[in-house]
Amino acid sequence: MQITYGAYKVRAHELDQKLTVQVTSDLGEVHIKELEARDFDFPNGVCFYVENPSEKIAPMGLKRYSFGEYTFIIGVNNAGELFLFHSVKLRVGKKVINGIDTINLAFLKDPTA
Repeated sequence: MQITYGAYKVRAHELDQKLTVQVTSDLGEVHIKELEARDFDFPNGVCFYVENPSEKIAPMGLKRYSFGEYTFIIGVNNAGELFLFHSVKLRVGKKVINGIDTINLAFLKDPTA
């Protein structure tokens, strides 16, 4: 499933009990921004930004999306960065697939003895 959210395109695909999310834009290359811990940041947020955008990206309010058991909220701040907020019950993995920064969301599992 693909969502167009302002200048961003969010592609989500569920496979093997994981939700894979890729964010792209026609305005430039999108990367995951590594955030240093700050008191006002949410612990369950991932920030995407367009590197050297060809035009200014307008802010957008928050919107919730559901894919099967997975739910997340996205929004664009005044700096043009897209934030994806997920449940604290999810584990987030980051990797690059086909040259695109990608996150995998998976439910936390209790360790087995």
